[in-house]
Amino acid sequence: MKLNDLLVRTLGILMLLFIAASCEDDFLEIGDGLVDSSNFTSGVEAFNVVAYNEQLVDKNGVQTNGLSVGILGLYDDPLYGTTTASTLSQVGLTTYNTTYGTNPVIDSIVFTMPYFSTQSVNEDSETIYTLDSISGTSPIKLTAYRSNYLLTNNAPPDFADAAIYYSDDLPDFTGVRGDFLFEKEVLPSNAPVITTVPAEATAENQDPVATTNSPRLRFRLDGLTTGANSAYWQDVIFAKEGQDVLFNGNAFRNYFRGIYLDAEPIGNAGNYFVFDKANTSIVIYYKSGAEASRVSGSVTMGFSGNSVVNFENNFKTSVTDRLASVNTTEGDANLFLKGGQGSMAVVELFGADTDNDGIPDDLAELRAKNRLIREANLEFFVDQSTISALSASPISEPERIYIYDLETNQPLVDFSIDANISSQGVITAVGTTHLGPLTKTESGAGISYKIRITEYIKDLLNSDNDSPNTRLGVVVSQNLTAIGTGRIDNKISTDYPNRIPYASVVSQKGTVLYGSNSSVPDAQRLKLRIFYSESGN
Repeated sequence: MKLNDLLVRTLGILMLLFIAASCEDDFLEIGDGLVDSSNFTSGVEAFNVVAYNEQLVDKNGVQTNGLSVGILGLYDDPLYGTTTASTLSQVGLTTYNTTYGTNPVIDSIVFTMPYFSTQSVNEDSETIYTLDSISGTSPIKLTAYRSNYLLTNNAPPDFADAAIYYSDDLPDFTGVRGDFLFEKEVLPSNAPVITTVPAEATAENQDPVATTNSPRLRFRLDGLTTGANSAYWQDVIFAKEGQDVLFNGNAFRNYFRGIYLDAEPIGNAGNYFVFDKANTSIVIYYKSGAEASRVSGSVTMGFSGNSVVNFENNFKTSVTDRLASVNTTEGDANLFLKGGQGSMAVVELFGADTDNDGIPDDLAELRAKNRLIREANLEFFVDQSTISALSASPISEPERIYIYDLETNQPLVDFSIDANISSQGVITAVGTTHLGPLTKTESGAGISYKIRITEYIKDLLNSDNDSPNTRLGVVVSQNLTAIGTGRIDNKISTDYPNRIPYASVVSQKGTVLYGSNSSVPDAQRLKLRIFYSESGN
């Protein structure tokens, strides 16, 4: 045999082995023993599920002191109603026990609140910013107060556990509207903020220094005719030099307890935005020292530490009336998903466990079958007729929904397989295999979300799994890479659900999906569909 012929035959054998191995990786064997892969038939089986609503609005607050962002403004949803968000946050200094020098005098005071944005470069090589997490086109009135209410990091009375603050707690706090700091009309813009600092008269370089920053709310507080002007901050900070209140973070938080940012609509209109709380600050610029040798300095007060977001909901009764009646036996005809302190859905798979062995009957029956799982999915169809009936105008439908295990409050195993994870273990993106995006008509109306849960179902079918979790939570999501969860008020650990993803708390979008009730047309009814191959032997 010639060498070339031998190489061709060898490559051919290797390719056949590679294809066979790749195909085997796509399946899971169910049942005992090996399956003869040469005699398979393919099929699909639909399993009924029970899916029903879990009302949060006007019923159960959601934890908000775990959010890495701040939230402000009015969200006007044509389908659900309005939500107004305000934020109370602890504040801290970047340095403590500082000496400010002789006769410190304030030059300027600057409030800065960055918006979230992305940037790109246009054909003219100009940087263009696109705002993220912004809705609404009308200004809101933003009023800031020094709070007299002490947010704690640990919960009384024994302070052994971390403090938890919910989205409906703030109205019960006393003293959040303390000293009036400022009032401002706010409408986020995508324009960059250019700051020009004049050159010092004694500096060698006489040109002013200009700095360009991403879009943000930035303005000066000194010179205010009402509110906290220079005299106020001179007394609050510089007059306290050397005193215990400026000694460390705990002392300062007990002294300057926080800042309450109160958002109000203007003429029943406004906007809603998520802001970068970690980089929100009040910076006091000052000069001190002997008259002939004054030096410049600054004091930065950052929005660090604990915070709580208050959601003031005014939902339509046409929606809340439907949420008040839940069918946990057959499931609801509609699933109402709404972010914030809104509404979520619970999905129960595989029905009852009549023999109380920890395995639902349908799941036990499926385990006994000789099948290889190719795909398993839940397809949630959008009920545009109900949306149109309840909404006077088009809604902003969420691009994705998120599903998680209600017993562990963790994402499904399919999430980890689908996610892009950095070398540091940080989730940087999630693809479309697991959490499929909203499919739409040519006019842009939502059709359905296909959620693939293949690996999760394979794990349920594993006979070694003697305590399968078959209850899932479904929510809207602001950011699929954010998988942390917060507590739901009035829930204990054995309640399902008892926690909700923070990404849903931040989002305010909503939609209506078809549920699992028998009144739903079969083509749109929520089912678990399993695609499989089965041995004919």
